[in-house]
Amino acid sequence: MRALVYTAPGKVELEQRPRPEAQKGEEEIAIEVAGVCGSDISGFLGHSALRRPPMVLGHELVGRLRNGRRVVANPLVSCGHCSACLSGSQNLCDSWRLLGLGTTPGTFAEYVTLPSTQIYEVPDSLTAEQAILTEPLANIVHLFRIVSPQPLFRLAIVGGGTMGALALTTGLRAGARDVLVADVNDQRLETMRKLGASATLNAGSADQAAETQRSAGRGYDVVIDASGSAPARQMAFDLCRPGGQVVLLGMAAQRSEVNFVASIRKEHRVVMSFAYTPIDFRRSLDLLIAGEIDLTSWTVRMPLERGQEALERMSHSPGVSLKMMLEVAAHG
Repeated sequence: MRALVYTAPGKVELEQRPRPEAQKGEEEIAIEVAGVCGSDISGFLGHSALRRPPMVLGHELVGRLRNGRRVVANPLVSCGHCSACLSGSQNLCDSWRLLGLGTTPGTFAEYVTLPSTQIYEVPDSLTAEQAILTEPLANIVHLFRIVSPQPLFRLAIVGGGTMGALALTTGLRAGARDVLVADVNDQRLETMRKLGASATLNAGSADQAAETQRSAGRGYDVVIDASGSAPARQMAFDLCRPGGQVVLLGMAAQRSEVNFVASIRKEHRVVMSFAYTPIDFRRSLDLLIAGEIDLTSWTVRMPLERGQEALERMSHSPGVSLKMMLEVAAHG
């Protein structure tokens, strides 16, 4: 089968790889389109310790089973037996594995195999551009479920990429008001305003940041760091009101310094959100089927053969694009 293989930092190549064989309890999925995630970009750039060449990246897919059923798949496979799994926290499984991570080949290929319990049928009415968001949106559904914000909460989001956009659109449906989005890219900030942000902040401008701090008053009830860079994490704490929640989602930097004394004095509550559980994945798909979340206008398709170009574009000059899909099948 054809596969786009990560061969060195900043480089992917189209290769022939053996077609995987489905084991007992698994099904083969013929991939039509594969989504490019921020973590794939991190791997492509050589910044992910768990994504080492040679490797097939990717964990988002829309495809078909051998019987023709159109599906998406939860790529986070848990054991089902440890205490975390038994308590409903499959994302915290002792031995979870993810497509396109470690030794598990990903979705930038013609076929993958997964346990049948990970696979969800999708209606033909749901476009590939909508369906490909099931996995990234599940992260945001999980985040709001564990944060449990109060009605009419004030929300700030640091990072205006795909996850920031999904946090914005989902937050508005969860009752958020006065939503601020901060980013360093003016094109992204314009997109966030179109998606419903009440205000935006170019975090690269010291004057604008200072003005935002003044206008924010005592701060925001919930602040999500959807970036993971060191400056973004500190900004999330700076924007949070006394007694508010800072939610750490982005994983760009392994380590970063935070002014903890200032946050201790403000009694900030810190929540860290990782991945999703099966119920989050199901609820994510239901939101998409209902048409409540849609980034189609900011989604780009490119063929698998142009994977190098696609990954470079999303790494260095995404412009207004929030989502990149690689067309794997000719009919994808």
